[in-house]
This record gives sequence, C-alpha cells and structure tokens, in this order.
Amino acid sequence: MGDGIRKRRSVAFFNDDVPDKSIIDDIILDSVTYTPNKCTIPYHKVKVYGPEYKEDKEKLVIQTNCDPKYKEIADSPYFVDFMRKEYEEWLKMHMDDRPKHVIRKRFNYYNFNPQVLAPYLFIFYNIHEKKVDNRQPHIIMEESDSQIKATQSSSMHAYNIACLAAEKNISSSFCQDISCHTKYNDHRIDVNYDIVMCLGLGYPLEIKWNPKYRDIPKVEKVVEWQ
Repeated sequence: MGDGIRKRRSVAFFNDDVPDKSIIDDIILDSVTYTPNKCTIPYHKVKVYGPEYKEDKEKLVIQTNCDPKYKEIADSPYFVDFMRKEYEEWLKMHMDDRPKHVIRKRFNYYNFNPQVLAPYLFIFYNIHEKKVDNRQPHIIMEESDSQIKATQSSSMHAYNIACLAAEKNISSSFCQDISCHTKYNDHRIDVNYDIVMCLGLGYPLEIKWNPKYRDIPKVEKVVEWQ
C-alpha cells in the first residue's frame, strides 16, 4: 500500500460519479485480509451503504452538525425542516467559495459533514466483543475495554481502506459525528448503535474546499527521539 499511502487524499465534498462496485469489493476484501486485529479478533463491524442509498444520505447529512445550540431545539418536524434549511445555506456558501471566516461567523466551528453523501459510506461500530483468542487464555476482555478496542480496530481498518482506495484513484473522507438524532427524519441508514467512525469513498468535487495537498506537521512536533 506504499503508493496508496502517498496518494491518499481526504476530501470534504464528493461528486456524483460512482466507482464501480467490483473495485469497492476488491478494496474491502484486501482490507479485511491485511488489516491486523488484536488477538486476531476484530472488535468492530462495518455497514456499507452504496449509491442506492443516495436519498437516505441526503436526509442523514442534516443530522451531522454537532453545534450544541441545535440540541436545545425540541425534536419535531419543524426541527428537521430547520436543519435542512441550515444545511442548504451552509452548502451554498461553500459552493460559492465563500471565505472560511465568513462561513465560521455564520455557523461557528460546528459544521455539517457532507462526507456522508459519498457514493460508498462505511459506518464502523462497536460490537462490544468480549471474546478472546483461545490460544491466548491469559487475556481478559472487560466490557469497559470494548470502546477502546473498537476504536483501535476500526481506525486501522478504515485507514487501510482509504489507502487501498487511493491506489485506485478513489478519494476518501473520515468523519465521526452524527449528532442530531431525530425520529422525524426517516431514512434507511441505521445509526441506532454505537458508531465509532464513518468513512466515505468516491471521487472529489473540484472546488477549493477539496485541496489536493494537505498540511503536514513538522516531524519534531510528532516524534520525539529518546
């Protein structure tokens, strides 16, 4: 995956072109085959929502803003309509290439996550696995460990998917928050479980909010030789 690591590109907005499902199947197979798991056991599962869930993702995206002020609004059809209009305004500001400080002034630092609109949306979740490898009976799994293990397991798996996708010139995007749960926004995407993270795969929309080069921290800020 050397080329994939160097070519990997995270984007915020995907276009409408859909990668072939056979390519995605190959990526999934390789990711499961080559991702390491603690004690040989994966502590997560993944649900994949393909392009046939496009309308459902358009309903889901309005639930991805984690601004605390929205949580003060009672769950209702009005709340759903309000959030949808907020998202439409937020998206228009980005599509019009409005400056970041202008968008932040209007929407604070809490943004929506259009990454969930990706043609292929992977949702990683905690399965509360308590089993251990029979070959390592000295290891004891407590329920309190499950979120940590699921996060570690999901992160490695998701990153490998992103790198394998990059080898095939498919971009990716990581996100976590699906915060504003509401019973009045009906869609088929199941978010009623312990989500660890989400990953979108697709092709980038060519706007300035999808920079081709990411900021790279200085090595000394990350690594300390001892």
